[in-house]
Amino acid sequence: MPSRTTDFPAEGWFDAMDDRVHSWVGKIIADHPGRIAVTEPGRVVTYDGLGAGAEHVRRLLEGARIEPGGLVGVRMPRGWRTYAAVLGIWQHGCGYVPVDPSYPQARQDFVLADAGVRAVVTATDDGGFILNTSSAVQTAAPEVPAGTAYVIHTSGSTGRPKGVVVSHASLAAFLKGFVATFELGPDEAWAQSTSPCFDVSLAESWAPLVTGARLLAVPESALRDPRRLASLLTEEGATVLSQVPTVFRYLLDAAERTGAAFPDLRRVLLAGEPVEPAMVARWSALGLSPKARYHNLYGPTEGTVYATCQELTPRVLAQHDAPGTPIGTALPHVDVELFADGQAVPDGEIGEIHLARGIAEGYLGRPDLTSRVFLRSANGSVWYKTGDLAVRKGDGTLRYLGRVDRQVKVRGMRVELGEIESRLQQCAGVVAGAVVMVPSRRGEPMLVACFVPRDTDGGSDVAGQLPGKLAAFLPAHMVPVKFLELSGMPLTLSGKLDRTRLEEIAREHRAGRFEVPAAGG
Repeated sequence: MPSRTTDFPAEGWFDAMDDRVHSWVGKIIADHPGRIAVTEPGRVVTYDGLGAGAEHVRRLLEGARIEPGGLVGVRMPRGWRTYAAVLGIWQHGCGYVPVDPSYPQARQDFVLADAGVRAVVTATDDGGFILNTSSAVQTAAPEVPAGTAYVIHTSGSTGRPKGVVVSHASLAAFLKGFVATFELGPDEAWAQSTSPCFDVSLAESWAPLVTGARLLAVPESALRDPRRLASLLTEEGATVLSQVPTVFRYLLDAAERTGAAFPDLRRVLLAGEPVEPAMVARWSALGLSPKARYHNLYGPTEGTVYATCQELTPRVLAQHDAPGTPIGTALPHVDVELFADGQAVPDGEIGEIHLARGIAEGYLGRPDLTSRVFLRSANGSVWYKTGDLAVRKGDGTLRYLGRVDRQVKVRGMRVELGEIESRLQQCAGVVAGAVVMVPSRRGEPMLVACFVPRDTDGGSDVAGQLPGKLAAFLPAHMVPVKFLELSGMPLTLSGKLDRTRLEEIAREHRAGRFEVPAAGG
């Protein structure tokens, strides 16, 4: 591994550039063409090679007479070509819409149609690029705000994913603050493991590439095998590890079993779901990465990747009796405030997290939804209502307490239970259905679909058919792990669905049919 350097980027370098990430990367390509930009199985790509790939994509768009200012799809597995394609799209003056090819075809088509995407960059078998026209788009494209960098679709409570529109200005502001906060430089080796359909990938991809660092594209096979992931991180000398706490726990278990260690790690970034302080303390106590500092990051897609950060020092990890999860203070690109009933709450009181400044523009083609959660204050500033509850301590740090609504996180990915329920209730053979999240036997978040079958005589295996039906549209992380057949849905005395009782049933009843009392649950 190269020795640690501090001469690049120079102090104030970002301030001298415009607010377009591709301009920053372009300068590194010009000044340091031979530096390694990306490593992945069987391939090493220099910054010059990354730039050549981006230029190829830009020329494809230009040749196809794609108008700047619109959206272009990117549908390919994670790797250097994804980053090159995004750079080329940005250079052409368009924003991009990521589409994960591992998702069900119906969901891929929906995302492209919802964003009005007609041109999609894909990868060829020989390592090149091709521009395809999407046949999924039948209607006029929604209006795209000027300066849009990307549109990422998140889970929607009505069964319809919604596209979050983020500008170049917000992305640039996030990266400037992020790089400065963590003192990131060109000698880092980033382990990139998140799908481009999730905004965490923006930090994992562009923080290294705007600082001239090396991006390690972790193959999917390693993500499914913690032992292989441990070996890869050690062999490649990864210095920055970004993980969902669930995956981090798997990696910790694998390291304990195999004796693996990660001496080069300097930053461990945890995000996506509540962190387990005991797990981080265990990793630290084992000395798996002696030079590392640990951080818990919080932020919805609408807040432009991460909004707050808490360093997990021994003192913070020792606060076992404090409620919630420590998420710290605001990153430089956003303002964070807690509100209740329209008023800012004092320290020690619970409020809903609101974000301002470097946030999303809103939801693509959804002005009604945008107006409900992106609120304009009397002084003209816009605040995004996150739906997350928190409390601010006397030292100014925040602790996350949960959701106002029914949104949950599964392996760090945001899921609206209502979207799964909407699909479940549309399945043939289902009279009623609801989805809850309960701990598995290992204590990990588990989605359970509870349903009442139309055929109560057991003449058809409805439960056996439901996973495949849901997987036809929902990505794998949104397909429930368990399907529980009920004689009826538990109800409260007022006749509403008793979700508390439903969660109890899902936790206690493992298999077979469950007889729900006719009244009251």
